[in-house]
Amino acid sequence: MKKLAALFLAMTMILSGCGSQSGGNSSGGGAGGETASSDKPVTLTAIVAGLTEDSPSGEALKKFAELCSEYSGGTVTVDCYFNTELGSVASCVDACKQGTIDIVSTGTSYFSGIVPDIQVFELPFLFDTYDEVHDALDNAPGDLLKDMFDGTGIKLLCYWESGMRHVTNSRAPINTPADMKGLKIRTVVSETQTATWEAFGAIPMALDMGEVFTALQQGTVDAQENALSSIASQKMYEVQDYLSMTYHSYTAMPFFINQSSWDKLSADQQAAVQKASEESRDLERQLNADSEKVNLKLLEDNGVEINYEPDRASFAALVGPVYELFTTRLGNDTALKTTQDYLASIR
Repeated sequence: MKKLAALFLAMTMILSGCGSQSGGNSSGGGAGGETASSDKPVTLTAIVAGLTEDSPSGEALKKFAELCSEYSGGTVTVDCYFNTELGSVASCVDACKQGTIDIVSTGTSYFSGIVPDIQVFELPFLFDTYDEVHDALDNAPGDLLKDMFDGTGIKLLCYWESGMRHVTNSRAPINTPADMKGLKIRTVVSETQTATWEAFGAIPMALDMGEVFTALQQGTVDAQENALSSIASQKMYEVQDYLSMTYHSYTAMPFFINQSSWDKLSADQQAAVQKASEESRDLERQLNADSEKVNLKLLEDNGVEINYEPDRASFAALVGPVYELFTTRLGNDTALKTTQDYLASIR
């Protein structure tokens, strides 16, 4: 009997030990990634659409892949793509919605066909500094827009950025709206953007980012507007002679994951991906800030004439109709008022 009892106790301890080793997500790496995980391995396809591998967003995407693996205990692998490697920017956004690409980050305008309110963050002269931009996007205004994507097929994890935007052209220096009269400028497909450049006297022409360099080179358009990181990484200095530091608008790059891809992840894997996206966002913002002086010097070294202090007030005085168009098309001012009220509270 003693031998039988000892055998029973030994078997109980073995079975108990096995149970503690196979405790599902509880034994996984979670968002810390310190221990091996029993979660099913997954591979996610991710792209920063329209931006090169050596841009701040490109570098941050590679970091995101590293952190996903680390925080998931090696169960989440991210295959990184850049610029137009998986198609045009618009097609990448559509592919993320359909689920053929898992993760995509690009400018807000490309998501306006899904949730038009997302364009609130790119309204001209809404933000004054990067600090207040980041504060707004990471709190109530940003959260409001995140919730609006519920049920659309894509989930907004956080906001990366392209940054404050400036104008380049091949015609002449730009200091006031009068200098933009008749200037053919590339824009994205967006009523708000079109209205902005029409208000400044330019002729907006919608083009995908992958087409811009060639259009400038061939003279199809005279000008474009973008963040310094994009202007430098896309080598706009080869086809543009003038840069005006207008700070006329800001472009967030929402970081989206296909909802079905998200739902297939375990709770620990979701926590790992969310944490990785936010830490990579912080890296990207820092890289963007660090690169601005470097990019300005690069442009100057390549012969670009830079106007550091254009008459921004003369441009800002013309944007009232753009705001009116934005709220009229939406039928409400919820996104705009939430953002403006929040900015007023922190200024």
